[in-house]
Amino acid sequence: MTEKPLATYRPVFVLWMALLQQVPLQLFFTVWAAGFFAGMYNEAFGASTTLANSLAAIGSVVFIGFPVVVVISRAMNYRTTRYRLYPDRIEIEEGFLTIHAKRLMFRDICEASLRRGVLQRSIGLGSVCLDTQAAGALKPWSLFNSLGLSSTLGSGAMIRDIPDADQAYERLRGLIDAARRD
Repeated sequence: MTEKPLATYRPVFVLWMALLQQVPLQLFFTVWAAGFFAGMYNEAFGASTTLANSLAAIGSVVFIGFPVVVVISRAMNYRTTRYRLYPDRIEIEEGFLTIHAKRLMFRDICEASLRRGVLQRSIGLGSVCLDTQAAGALKPWSLFNSLGLSSTLGSGAMIRDIPDADQAYERLRGLIDAARRD
């Protein structure tokens, strides 16, 4: 017989929020790719085209292609992600190409923190960061977190972009406190 979870949370994918969150990386990779690949092209094929035309073409492809790849990846990852709470642990399943499964025992969690950014607050979402001593503090702005590709970094986890994050946070704190008392 399988144990029934106390609660199950799923992240909410919001297209405009996903696009806005990746803009800084999009701009960086556009400039980087344009310069790098245009320079490589011009070195390989000489001055058959001008550097400006190469930069514009490569920059345009990256500027359009990068957000498409990021948004599709994030949407597919969010579709398969589940956060299940049990009396003594949280179990996380996520991923679409590579499936990640993680179990965090509440007695091992040293800190739980609520994060509700401006974009999240505008649509009623939030994230709960769970840190263990082995993980230290999670970095909510790491590359994988900001792209929405993984919430199980190191030994901790982030329950990201869930509705009613305040209630989830309070429930988690209660479960963590109960596990420490036992």
